[in-house]
Amino acid sequence: RLLSDSILETEEEDDATMREFVGDIRSEAERLQRITEELLQLTKLDGEPPQQSHAVELAPVIEQVTHMLRIQAREHGVSIETELGEACVVPGTEDDLYQILYNLTENAIKYNRFGGQVTVTAYQKGKNICLSVEDTGSGIPDELKERVFEPFFRVDKSRSRELGGVGLGLALVREIVRVHDGSITVQSGSSGGTVFDVVFTQ
Repeated sequence: RLLSDSILETEEEDDATMREFVGDIRSEAERLQRITEELLQLTKLDGEPPQQSHAVELAPVIEQVTHMLRIQAREHGVSIETELGEACVVPGTEDDLYQILYNLTENAIKYNRFGGQVTVTAYQKGKNICLSVEDTGSGIPDELKERVFEPFFRVDKSRSRELGGVGLGLALVREIVRVHDGSITVQSGSSGGTVFDVVFTQ
């Protein structure tokens, strides 16, 4: 609103400054849209019964998500690798699984280091299907690992603001996983980064 007021109150402004103001307004509008959509999803998950689930093959969903995020990964100087086992089928919906994978993978890209890597892995272990997303970033302090799933919590507030994060993505992931009777944990990776592990029971 302040940016739009500045435009309306300024009688003369050069095109470059005007375009900068409009670009900032658009960025803020997109951020507010993300907040609204994620809050609505969280409210829906908390107040309504889950959608009818069916057997979903994880590999195509992972491939779709990584394909969508490769441009963003290149902009951050991050590579994406996938390790997909056979017969990784979980009960759920494509939309919910896409949301889980998209949020975890996008976070792994945004909070990585330049030249880093994101590894998305899916495999079967007994009756469970395991999904992990690992990055090579700076990691999360042990005392904050459980708090990352709290709505609006951000480990690095200044960087989250810079990258457009508001602290709802992981809260949304946890709720979707919970609705599908799964579990999600976070731990330090072998490279010092972070690994998010999701487990579904077939």
